[in-house]
Amino acid sequence: MSGHLHLELENVGGIEHKQLSLAEGPTFIQGPNAANKSSFLRGLLFALGSRTVPVRSGADEARVVLSTDERRVERVARRTDSGIRTEGEAWVTDADDVTLLERFAGLLGTNSLRSAVARNEDVESLLKEPMDIEALERERARKVGRKRELTAELESAGDVEDRLESTERDLADRRERLEELESALAELRDERDPAETDDALEQLREERTELRSEAAECETRIEELEAAIDRLEERRAELTATLEEAREAAEGTDVEALERERESVQSELEDVTERLDVLQSVLTANREMLDSGFTGALGSEAGLMGDELTCWTCGQPASVSDVEGTVEELVALVEEDKRRKREREPEIEELTDGIERAREAEREVRRLESERETVERKLTERRDSLEEQRERHRAIHERLDELDDEVAARRADQASAQSGLAEEIEETRVEAETLRREVDRLEEARDSLRERRAELQRKREEVDRLSEEITTLTDRVENRERELRTVFNGTMDELLEALAFEGIERVWLDGEFDLVVARSVDGRTRSDSVEHLAESEREMVGLVLALAGFVTYDVDDVSPVLVLDSLGAFDAERTRRLVDYFADETDYLVATVHPEAAVDATFDTVQFEPPARS
Repeated sequence: MSGHLHLELENVGGIEHKQLSLAEGPTFIQGPNAANKSSFLRGLLFALGSRTVPVRSGADEARVVLSTDERRVERVARRTDSGIRTEGEAWVTDADDVTLLERFAGLLGTNSLRSAVARNEDVESLLKEPMDIEALERERARKVGRKRELTAELESAGDVEDRLESTERDLADRRERLEELESALAELRDERDPAETDDALEQLREERTELRSEAAECETRIEELEAAIDRLEERRAELTATLEEAREAAEGTDVEALERERESVQSELEDVTERLDVLQSVLTANREMLDSGFTGALGSEAGLMGDELTCWTCGQPASVSDVEGTVEELVALVEEDKRRKREREPEIEELTDGIERAREAEREVRRLESERETVERKLTERRDSLEEQRERHRAIHERLDELDDEVAARRADQASAQSGLAEEIEETRVEAETLRREVDRLEEARDSLRERRAELQRKREEVDRLSEEITTLTDRVENRERELRTVFNGTMDELLEALAFEGIERVWLDGEFDLVVARSVDGRTRSDSVEHLAESEREMVGLVLALAGFVTYDVDDVSPVLVLDSLGAFDAERTRRLVDYFADETDYLVATVHPEAAVDATFDTVQFEPPARS
């Protein structure tokens, strides 16, 4: 994005109406307390996609417009009987992207991550939520299932390589023998005297030669079919045993019951999450009302019964003590819902795993049933073919017996010297014809085995590729948290080095995602926990952690703006270093500073003044 970013606000916080154009790069909003600097930032974040915005006291709705030369968005927050309702499309619309915006780009004083560090609360869930571990697990399960199917197919294929090698050896032997027979047959025919040939006897012999060749072919085919039937019967027995085990495994789990239970848990978890979002929004609004520095519309003022606030929902006065009591109740409710959420989420994962295992067992049953049906069909076909071949073989031998009788009768009438030669020619021709048919059959078998070998090789390569991908996904699932922690720690190291805070040498996340601080005390470095830091130091650590998240999750791809508020822990020099560090990380950086803060003259500065009081 390039050019100016124009923002128009109406009835946001203490702002009645305000317009401002932000140039690309850093912009500082400078002004005293109660000058509505934070209200301006909340309006900007609402336009970008934040879920909440304070509506000005006495107004029915707040409106924000954010535009560039290429795009314009408008959002409205309107009071209703059931609370604040928002309308219009924001700059950021995806729910996951909105979470990244609110957590790592909208770094106001009430930012959830900054607040958690300031109060020494758990930050693990806030940092890890944007990671999508479930998608990686689903992808891994899909690849594991595909690999299992291919592996089962490869195991049932037998040793194709050995069969192909044996077939090629047999084919070479048959071709060599056929060449010898054809050469011998040619020599025998040259020796035969055509004048001595008996045409009728020659025809009988040719028919007998053909039939003997067919009989040999039938015998070979019968042997092959009998062997194939034996293999299929063995495979059917194996499948029947395996199928019985698979059915027992599949029938042992009630998938529908598991799905109903998961739906129930998911529904409960969604209710908790929805209620938690509402409670956190209300908690944030009440805290903002307590922490607000201005009076009047949404601020505090002294009353006869003690300090009072103007309620952000109804506009009526309320005592500070009542609001503080409400905050305590809300905090307790939020913590209880978070606890319930942490307890239920693993249960959903366990139920999902159980459902997937049950469905995988059902798929395995269906696969085995289908394979057994195929085997049964092939058995029927092979048995039918075997019976046909046997019948054909019987018919051929019956005709051969007849031909033998006829040839014997004809030969009895011949006493020539050619009879022995003719017999030899006939025998040679029978053997040669039989070998030709055997060569044709072996060539077909060889070609089929070569195709099968190539197909199996492709599947082996796919199994190898799937194994690598599954290993990679497993490593990603197992190492995602470690990688996230490493990137966070590296970014925090760079930020702390650039900001050079005295007494704090390093801040990092340990293996449990707890913050650990390395401090310099009396010239020695020692580790410490966040709870022992001063309030200003915790504020600094919280901001640095949130800024590290902005870099780690590439939030600049989601939001064009990085918003910073409550920079009390940063003097002018550190503010300049902070801006220099993020110069290439975001298109627009908007930060608030007090009037006494010295701002680099090279940065754009906008002066805010408190609204005139009537």
